[in-house]
Amino acid sequence: MARNRSTTSVVSDAGPIIHLHEIGCLGLMADFERVVMPDVVREEVLKHRNIAFKDDKVNWMESSSTFFLQEPLRTMCRIFSLDAGEVAALEFLSREPNLIFLTDDAAARLVATKLGIRVHGTIGLLIRAIRRDLMQPDEVIDTLNRLPHTSTLHIKTSVLEAAISRVRKHFAHS
Repeated sequence: MARNRSTTSVVSDAGPIIHLHEIGCLGLMADFERVVMPDVVREEVLKHRNIAFKDDKVNWMESSSTFFLQEPLRTMCRIFSLDAGEVAALEFLSREPNLIFLTDDAAARLVATKLGIRVHGTIGLLIRAIRRDLMQPDEVIDTLNRLPHTSTLHIKTSVLEAAISRVRKHFAHS
C-alpha cells in the first residue's frame, strides 16, 4: 500500500467512478489529494449506482456546474455531443487545467487531449495502482480480465489485451 496520498488532484465524469465501483476498486480514488465531482456527475453516478460518497478516505469535492464555456471548448463540446457531466468536468478543468481528467468516454478524451488536458480512464487508473503500490500486477491483470464481465465499461478487446500485455511486460515478475 502506498504510504502517502498522492499530491495529484483529479476531476471525474461519471464513467470511472461507476466502473471502479462495479469492479470493487473505488478505493483507488483515496490515493488522490482530491477528487472533484461536478454536481451533475454526482447525480448521474447516483442514478446508476448506490454510492454514499461518505468514505473518509476519499477526498470527494463537489463542484457546482456553471456551464460557462469559452471557445474553443464550447464548440468542441457541441461538435462531439458531450453529455452534461463531461461538459461540467471540462468546464472545471478550463479553470484548473493542472488537474487530471478521469473519463472513459472516447469523445471527451479527444476534446481534453486537444485542449492539452491530461486524461486517464479506468484502465489507466488500474495500471497507476501498480506504480503507486496499491495493487499487485497479478491483481490488476485479474481485474482487467474480469472487467468486461463485471462492469458496464465498453472496451474493445484489442485495447483490453494491450493493457494486459503492458502490465505483463512492464510490471509482472517473471
